[in-house]
Amino acid sequence: MSNSNIEHQVISLFNYSVILPDMTEETKEVLILGHLIIKNNGPDPLTTPFICIRTKPTEAATLGGKINFIKKSDLVIDATLSEEWTYVDKNWKEKVKETGEHWLRPVGKNQLLPNESLNFSNFDLRCIKPEEGSSVIIEAFIYFQEKKEGLASLNKIVINF
Repeated sequence: MSNSNIEHQVISLFNYSVILPDMTEETKEVLILGHLIIKNNGPDPLTTPFICIRTKPTEAATLGGKINFIKKSDLVIDATLSEEWTYVDKNWKEKVKETGEHWLRPVGKNQLLPNESLNFSNFDLRCIKPEEGSSVIIEAFIYFQEKKEGLASLNKIVINF
């Protein structure tokens, strides 16, 4: 399967809600609750899925959700029943701080079959007004063994303060 075919057969998008802060609170933190949905509309399975969620500027957003900090030695009884994700790199904290990029892979899911969806569900992003500028931008990129350059999601999350 060629890379251009994959671009037309895989879609990903954010589905989210924005919860505005109480204006009487000192800290004006915007809360985003959402899902990143990935769908394989093609005829072929896609292997080794992982995602990059990038926040810009890096210090203005904090990501939370079903992110497990497992080690290779940890025992996972049946990861196929969960929607947990884990960081790809051991030094993920430094990478997030430097680049704003959260590199995640699903726990126990190494293949996305035709017509199947994969979700990074129920994440939360806490955003504050950046020191410089007035916008926080959250982007997602999807990667597979067959598409190492990555595919941008169909939409971004943009919060303007």
